[in-house]
Amino acid sequence: MAYVMKAGGGASASPAGVDEDLIRDLVRWLEISWNSSASAGFAAPFSDDADFVTIFGAHYTSRSSVEANHRHIFDTIYKESRIAYNVEKIRFVRPDVAIAFVRVRLQMRNGKMLEARPNMVLVKDNERWQIVCLQNTLIGEMTL
Repeated sequence: MAYVMKAGGGASASPAGVDEDLIRDLVRWLEISWNSSASAGFAAPFSDDADFVTIFGAHYTSRSSVEANHRHIFDTIYKESRIAYNVEKIRFVRPDVAIAFVRVRLQMRNGKMLEARPNMVLVKDNERWQIVCLQNTLIGEMTL
């Protein structure tokens, strides 16, 4: 599986609209890759030096470590899980820097559901959007 999304592929007329479509396509790619247990596909949209913080607080610092971690979880804790991504908002900090606010629902093979908010910082380089940082936060009730 190869990830290549470049400008010109979106349906919107304005440059910001095209870029928003491309970012939404990138998030759909993550969902498809997860649901296919394709760790290399999942990691493909990340920059070489990406930062990824998991819902458990682990911090990975490269595309290759994102790939290795996802290969491990697809084979263990998240084996046969299904995920659905919903982009709630895309904020353009600059024309080539965006923050995607996403909500996910993850169904484990045992039926348990988890919800999380992976926020992504994306950078457009050479007409291609890449994730440079992803911070994933588990949604749950606060207990004191």
